[in-house]
Amino acid sequence: MKKILFILSAFITQSVFAQITLKECVESGLANRSNIKTAKSEVFLASLKSIESKAKYLPQISLAYDYRYNPIIATQIVPIGQFSPTPTDETRAIQFGTNWQQNAGISLYQPIIDFSVQSRIKETKLNESLSGIDLKKTETDLIFEIVKSYSRVITYSYQVEESASDTLRSYQTYTILKAKFSEGKVLKTELNNALVNHNANITNYKKALASVISEKIYLHYLTNISLERMLDETFSSIPTSLYAEVLYNKNVQFDSLPEMQRLNSKELLINQQIKTERTKYAPTIGFQGFLGANQFSQTFDPFLANSWFGSSYVGLSIKLPIFSPDKSINGEKQLQAQLQINNNQKEELIQLRNKDLLQKNIEIERLQTEIGIIENSLTLQTENVKLYQQRLQSGQYTAIELNTQEAELQKLTFQLKQLREQLNMALIEGLYLSGRLFEQAKKI
Repeated sequence: MKKILFILSAFITQSVFAQITLKECVESGLANRSNIKTAKSEVFLASLKSIESKAKYLPQISLAYDYRYNPIIATQIVPIGQFSPTPTDETRAIQFGTNWQQNAGISLYQPIIDFSVQSRIKETKLNESLSGIDLKKTETDLIFEIVKSYSRVITYSYQVEESASDTLRSYQTYTILKAKFSEGKVLKTELNNALVNHNANITNYKKALASVISEKIYLHYLTNISLERMLDETFSSIPTSLYAEVLYNKNVQFDSLPEMQRLNSKELLINQQIKTERTKYAPTIGFQGFLGANQFSQTFDPFLANSWFGSSYVGLSIKLPIFSPDKSINGEKQLQAQLQINNNQKEELIQLRNKDLLQKNIEIERLQTEIGIIENSLTLQTENVKLYQQRLQSGQYTAIELNTQEAELQKLTFQLKQLREQLNMALIEGLYLSGRLFEQAKKI
């Protein structure tokens, strides 16, 4: 029993000099969480793909070489009669080529105008923007989870304080009754009831302590702050600057919502993909050049003298696709359907967030009302305790009755603390629903 009392006293008198703050938790979580690192890597990967798409306008250079043997030399029909002084229709089959042939050359193609490439470059920029929005969404969700867990730690700590005080008080009552039972002034049933009440308080204390330790372990997982610090140090209160704004602005700021930002960027991306789809049959213009040489020989002689013949050309290349089965037949219709789905999702998001925020505002107003009532009750109970103390000195009341009144005062105090933390939690959730949590968390 003495060991339990020592633990309770140590918990209640815990030093407040070493404290963990919400700002530290948020900064540590953003710096160390693996899912944040993954999202940042996705942003970097998207930027690399954007650079890669721009490289489609770099010159295309290729080098080719082959050495081959022609078992059967290709035959061509030549109208030799056309070369006579008197042209005739005479033709002759002539084989062009040799048994052995080498071909070597370098070709270059420089794109000048390619509407499809230009459109895809814009697509990659939009994909890069989407990756940035996904990163912000991941960071916002992590901040929200950290703030909620932090708030729960504080709330559970109040519950531990309350149960610890109840346990100390019930032990003192049990000790007093035990002494009176030894003197024969109280019944055994009263002593048993006091012990049963004390045992129940010990159980409640252990449950509350387990809850706060479990939540601290979860916060350790979210922030990567050492578990030793989580268990040993106290937690400072959540700064009021975090959630004060939600009391004055109760509308959803959709432009700041990562979900809405993503849907808007996705809409831009789909529209750009539609433009890309429309350019699949657009002409492409580029500069083309070739420089090479061919070698012909009747025997295998790669280095035969006077057997190489040069070949080269330069010019403008224009391509106009007419039909290609590898291109989507109804690609634009598919994208239009995706665009409609995206618009439906935007509409659903607007309706859902407005509904959730309205419900949260009702909860906030309820908690504010309850806090006002408890504050009034606390004032009245404080006055009662003072009156009981005065009357105890004059012998009108017993110490047990004063102890009961003080216990009620403590319960009201802890209840007020818990309601304030619940209000803080509701305000934080309101910030998240309204799209302001990310910005406000950066200011703490």
